[in-house]
Amino acid sequence: MNYKQLASIGAFVWMSSATVPLLAQNEIDILRYSFQESLGSTRTMAMGGAFGALGADLACLSGNPAGIGLYRRGDAGWTTGFASKKAKVNLNGQFGNANQLTGSSTNFGIALSYPSVNPDWPVTTLAITTTRKANFNERIEIEDATLDASLLDVFLAEAMGTVPPDLYDRAPFTSSLAWETYLLDPHPNNNPTAYISAIPSGGVWAGKTIERSGRLNETNIGLGSGLNERLYLGASIGIISSTFDETAIHHERPRIDSLQLNEWEFQERLSVEGSGLNFKLGVNLAATNWLRLGLAYHTRSRITFTDEYSTTIRSAFKSGENYDYNSPFNRLEYVIYTPSRLLTSAAFIMGKYGIVTADYERVDYGSGTLNASALSGPNAYDFETENEAARELYGMSHAARVGVEFRIQRDWRLRAGAGMETSPFTPAANISVDANRYTGSMGWAYRTEKWYGAMTYRRSWYERDIYLFSPELINAGRLQKTHGMVVATVGFRM
Repeated sequence: MNYKQLASIGAFVWMSSATVPLLAQNEIDILRYSFQESLGSTRTMAMGGAFGALGADLACLSGNPAGIGLYRRGDAGWTTGFASKKAKVNLNGQFGNANQLTGSSTNFGIALSYPSVNPDWPVTTLAITTTRKANFNERIEIEDATLDASLLDVFLAEAMGTVPPDLYDRAPFTSSLAWETYLLDPHPNNNPTAYISAIPSGGVWAGKTIERSGRLNETNIGLGSGLNERLYLGASIGIISSTFDETAIHHERPRIDSLQLNEWEFQERLSVEGSGLNFKLGVNLAATNWLRLGLAYHTRSRITFTDEYSTTIRSAFKSGENYDYNSPFNRLEYVIYTPSRLLTSAAFIMGKYGIVTADYERVDYGSGTLNASALSGPNAYDFETENEAARELYGMSHAARVGVEFRIQRDWRLRAGAGMETSPFTPAANISVDANRYTGSMGWAYRTEKWYGAMTYRRSWYERDIYLFSPELINAGRLQKTHGMVVATVGFRM
């Protein structure tokens, strides 16, 4: 079994979903790979991601693949830029603020249109695109938060009732390391299964630093065509690739000067790679010359992950003695099924003046599941506890997006968009902050018959509850996340 500390792997924990922080792959993994953003080309991003009823854009394959059917000639384009993630933490009145800037390619691909001899289906388009669905790059930090409890209290409760040699089997990544670094000691009552902590009372000054990197990309191969230039159909297969790396360091100093312990830290290292598949079906209807309607369905994604996990505990005492102990190196393979998605959309075509468009998307995050891989064998862990937690903590989320595009003279376009997605959590998660996600965007473009260029600025923000460790021992803090992006597109019509 692979153990993780919920406090760090869950971004300081997004919800109070456990009373002890030592779990196998858990419901937080489901949310991480399901909580995606409406990224793509500069045009789709500038219009708030509300593009389901429109078409002739390379990002259509990741939303409504029927939009590919609106192409009349080939297209090749690349969208890239910079992404900034800012994390602001407020924990017991102590503030932490961290920012990370990285490069990010959000969309690139090619569409090839083929004329048909059938006048009812005049053009068929084959497209291949790669779209960024989530950026995991971020840094979260908090220093010297005043706590009345210690992470050692969790390790102590875990070790109780187990003789020291058996700790290596029961808790090889946590309390066994605390025992080896003299953070847990034998109880004075000589009970071989009882322990005392190096911080028995008085609380601590605690801090945490989390460094994350990675992305979730989706390569779509799709086909689209239109019936009498009125009804457009499209389908695509999505090939998912994901990486996620995290280093989390939890450190503490006792608030009582008389204790022999000076300071200690718990470090976790996690590296995850995944690949998977999904399918998308879409339809667009040109109801009138000024109204277009769209509908798309995304199946559940089946993603096979392999993660590698290890921990280290270090302790420093006032006597000058320092201890350092590493856990075993653990590797595990498992499968996550992310939720399906349903998208409906409408667009109002204002002749040569511009477009107003709107999308609605529904996602039931509680339907995501963890499963054993095919190679796990007949006695594999069934993840029923984690899946039950996901069903209890996550629920139906609704997203509304709107966008506009105005034509300026012949070749220039101005674009803007906004959106809101309701919280993915249910009341049972006891979230105390505004967990809705908000987005805003704006951009411009220059288009000719042969090439086009564009730029977009997009910003999203939301809040989460945070815990340094067990919610039963400490109060929730507030984590504010802001994701800003500046991207540019260059493309050519063929």
